[in-house]
Amino acid sequence: MRRSPAGQERPSWLARVVGICAKRAWVIAACALIFSAGMVDYIVGHFAMTTDTYALLSPKLAWRIRESAFNVAFPPDSANIVVVVDGATPELSEEAAASLAKRLRGQHTLFTSVWRPDAGPFWAHDALLFASTDDVKAVIAQLLKAQPFLGPLASDPSLRGLSDMLSVTLQGVASGQASLADLKAPISALIGALPDKNGDAPSFFSWSALVTAREPVPSELRHILLVNPALDFTQLEPGKASIDAIRAAVLALQLDKHGVRVRLTGPVPLQDEEFATLAQRADLIAGLAGTAIILMLWLAVRSLRLIACIVATTLVGLATATALGLVVFHQFNVISVAFIPLFVGLGLDLGIQFSVRYRALRAPGSAIVPALVMTGSEMGRSLTLAATAIAVGFLAFAPTAYYGVAQLGVIAGLGMFIALLLNLTLLPALIALARPQAAPHRHSDARLNMIDDYVVRHRFVVLGISLVAAAVSAALLPMLHFDFNPMHLRSANAESVATMLDLMRDPDESPNTLEVIRPDVAAADRLAARFRADPTVASVRTLSSFVPADQVEKIALIQDAADLLDLTLNPVVAAPPSDVQVIDSLTTAAASLRRAPSDDTAIHALAAQLADKLTALAMASPARRTQVAARLMPGFVALLGQIRDLLQPQTVSIATLPGELVREWQTADGRARVSILPKGDSNEISVLDHFIAACVVIAPDVTGTAISLQAGGRAVVDAFVDAGALSFAAITILLLIALRRVRDVAITMAPIVLTGLLTLGTCVLIRQPLNFANIIALPLLFGIGVAFHIYFVMAWRAGGSHLLTSSLARGVFFSALATATGFGSLWASSHPGTASMGKLLMISLVWTLVSALIFQPALMGPADATAPSGL
Repeated sequence: MRRSPAGQERPSWLARVVGICAKRAWVIAACALIFSAGMVDYIVGHFAMTTDTYALLSPKLAWRIRESAFNVAFPPDSANIVVVVDGATPELSEEAAASLAKRLRGQHTLFTSVWRPDAGPFWAHDALLFASTDDVKAVIAQLLKAQPFLGPLASDPSLRGLSDMLSVTLQGVASGQASLADLKAPISALIGALPDKNGDAPSFFSWSALVTAREPVPSELRHILLVNPALDFTQLEPGKASIDAIRAAVLALQLDKHGVRVRLTGPVPLQDEEFATLAQRADLIAGLAGTAIILMLWLAVRSLRLIACIVATTLVGLATATALGLVVFHQFNVISVAFIPLFVGLGLDLGIQFSVRYRALRAPGSAIVPALVMTGSEMGRSLTLAATAIAVGFLAFAPTAYYGVAQLGVIAGLGMFIALLLNLTLLPALIALARPQAAPHRHSDARLNMIDDYVVRHRFVVLGISLVAAAVSAALLPMLHFDFNPMHLRSANAESVATMLDLMRDPDESPNTLEVIRPDVAAADRLAARFRADPTVASVRTLSSFVPADQVEKIALIQDAADLLDLTLNPVVAAPPSDVQVIDSLTTAAASLRRAPSDDTAIHALAAQLADKLTALAMASPARRTQVAARLMPGFVALLGQIRDLLQPQTVSIATLPGELVREWQTADGRARVSILPKGDSNEISVLDHFIAACVVIAPDVTGTAISLQAGGRAVVDAFVDAGALSFAAITILLLIALRRVRDVAITMAPIVLTGLLTLGTCVLIRQPLNFANIIALPLLFGIGVAFHIYFVMAWRAGGSHLLTSSLARGVFFSALATATGFGSLWASSHPGTASMGKLLMISLVWTLVSALIFQPALMGPADATAPSGL
């Protein structure tokens, strides 16, 4: 209150505003209803949200400039979706990848490009040239060894040809030219491939494994498609239509039923599945949060009518802030949309503080409007200063390079002024209309009085303990780290994440590479040689990496083998057999197996088992034999074609490389790319740190995914550090202007520093790193802490004592609990990043309450009757 010239106290201008709104409640409520309806209509008509995370950081950062230059020279779009095809056999994997690629290429509206980096005429003819000379010799020797059964099958690729090949081979066993043990591998393979009595085949048959006499290596069982989809960034899942089309193609081709597994990963599936993970348990979390907030509001104000007023005021403010955000930025991003929980949490705090104080000031049977005016007089300054300080803190994010949080800061900062205006105008009007009952007289809790007295009497003990805790927490800060790997924020149960982690275990497939551009291929090769000498590097690729060494010797060996195998691989093909001929060949082969001599009872038992399966197949229906032939023989025909291609290599030079391959590694003006892959699991932060540190020494201008991960994380941390320092300084200046005493400003800011130290120290102790998700919770925690401490300091300056038992402490306590239980429910999320945000919120709010209710009273001491009044 201020005194008039006549010496009478008159309300402050804030109290007069509250009084006017309370007296004209219907007008204010009607205007708010019309205004909020207009805001909602605007939001529905203009709401837009981009999920393009690439735009969240400033393009003016040095590493972003290098990244953009590299992306212009070598566009990365072809890998937006990575389709990983794993087959039970090399034949199944190749057939599935080829059929899926063909189908996707036909859908031009959904896919702009579909590329198989390990397929095409170049690899079909020249892949063997990339093996060592010794490996080439081994492959040729095995092909020559397999010639006796390759020939009969090549001339008759049917069940008859397969059975006749067995019969001819067994004749050699019978004549003593070979032993049955030599046929163990093909006999075992055919036993697994032929159906049992129920018609089911227990395993898949691999012709390549039979020809090479070895199990296929993992790279032979996996093929990759790089797909560039059409994206719609106006949708929460921009690639949903394309991803659905790929899955539909897999179902239509029945790949999942034929020993093939198709998985999707890459930037688009990772992002889309991340949003899908966020949606999991969303109803549960929303229910928990809503119930917890309403419960805390009930415990705070004990009036359903007051709760309705607070919630209505918050919702009107939320609609207004949302519309304002769309007006300023035209769309939200995945970070700025987080202003919603920020606004709700802080808006509820303002409403709780006003309503709790109103309940404390209104005696039973007294009028509503005078109580509201008195509330405005007592709380108006505190709410105004707190809201202004929080807004200043949020607006400090605006100049940072982290555009996502910069937009969040602007919207949340402006939103605080909206929340303040509504809580001093609309909320009093709604309370006047709702006419909630006055609160019964509350007696002070003796236990709280004892605690309050103890804190004040032993304030130096409390301060000493707090200082020790702060010092310990500060000592732990060097062990706090920021986890810049976004993979750690995603659910490992999601297909895209599990697939990406699987690829990362193979250094040759790791997406976390470093890239460099050099003026020409020669310069790129010289730099590559330096990188290869570093122990943190697994491999280095340039365009020259696709020109194999020792080609003359290898081609000579391959051509000699081609001449020897020409008649075997290119025979006169017999006419397809009739079903009677197939039955006869199966019966003959079964009889030969039973007669084959062997001293090894195990081999003899295998031969008898295969004979039984051939006999059963001969006695089955023609449809069954057709089915078995369709499962077995196409793989052999495909393998035969692959062998023919491999035996027709061409001399490889940069000039003869496929155009699409050259474009991946050299620009039209001759600039060449160097790609460096890390040694070890590139999903581990320490691996990437050492890898990047070593490579930056060799080439300071490196860019690539690894740099983006590390530098992006540091840019986020720097943005928060810069904004934190700026907001701390700005709020301090604001408090100096408002409170007019350095001591009071220190008393307000010291608990905030303590809360921050205790929160970060706890994160170290429980091994909870900061990350891209939970760091967004820090502005909310900072804002709530600023508000709470300002409330206490303003009450203390007004001569308040025993603040722990006051309505102010009650409001602070339940406001913190409303925020903690409401947004702490995020801890239950299936999304690891969101769950870590909920965890950090809970930890910090606990320490906020401790510092506000215990440390700050001890710091303030007895009531201050000497402080200057006014803002």
